[in-house]
Amino acid sequence: MKSLIGERKGLVEKKTQQSRDERNKQNDEVKRWVETRKGVQETLRKLMDEMDRQQEIREAENKKVRELKVVREEKTKIMQSIRTELFANVDEKRNSQRNKTRGIKQIKKAMDALESLQMSGKISEKKFQEDRKKLIQEMNEAKESKVSFTDGPSEIRQQLKKAEAEQEKAHAAVDAAAIVAQSAHDLMGEIKNEVTRLRDEHSDAHRRVEKFRRIADKHHRKFLVGMRCIQSIDGILNSSMDEVESDEQASSVEARDLMDLLMSGETLGLDDLMAFQRNN
Repeated sequence: MKSLIGERKGLVEKKTQQSRDERNKQNDEVKRWVETRKGVQETLRKLMDEMDRQQEIREAENKKVRELKVVREEKTKIMQSIRTELFANVDEKRNSQRNKTRGIKQIKKAMDALESLQMSGKISEKKFQEDRKKLIQEMNEAKESKVSFTDGPSEIRQQLKKAEAEQEKAHAAVDAAAIVAQSAHDLMGEIKNEVTRLRDEHSDAHRRVEKFRRIADKHHRKFLVGMRCIQSIDGILNSSMDEVESDEQASSVEARDLMDLLMSGETLGLDDLMAFQRNN
């Protein structure tokens, strides 16, 4: 009888060792995926912190843009006011000049008319040369007295130049702040996409942790039952033959049943384990 039980013990020990090895293997998978999940969690935390930081930058730069636009508008109004003053001054000079002399276009028309008269023989060559000389002199005077934008008062032109530079500087400041705000906004979008991807990765890692943990727990329960079976067998082998015969129908039936389940590859539930503990 003891030899038969000894053989059964060897089979139980083999199954128990397999359960322990498989449990350890699955626990290694649990540890690996726990570390993966932990790493993803840490990355997510850093990304969320960066998201908050970029949001603060965006809000600050957008506020700066609004403030700088007010400054730019003021500079633009000043520039336009000075420019209007300069144009008015130039127009005044032009009107004054028109009253003193004919314009260049009018002089050109007079020269064309003079040449037509000369070619048709209606005036003498001497008269033509005299009148032509006068028109050329008048043309030169008109060109010299021509009023342009740069002929405005130097003080006003200097003011306009300064105002234009300040307006351009204000405009550049608005653009710079807007670029920073937009960059922060774009980066937030990229971070959001990465957070979505990592959350999916975190969920997958968590599912794998739970999966391998369930498998490890199943093999651990088998291992515990196997160890208790081995303890029971050792107790039987160490007892006297009389004790074996008297207790065989009572205390060892449950152990043999559990050993049969264990060696057949069946899953041992909590009820099986509790029943074994009650009888041993």
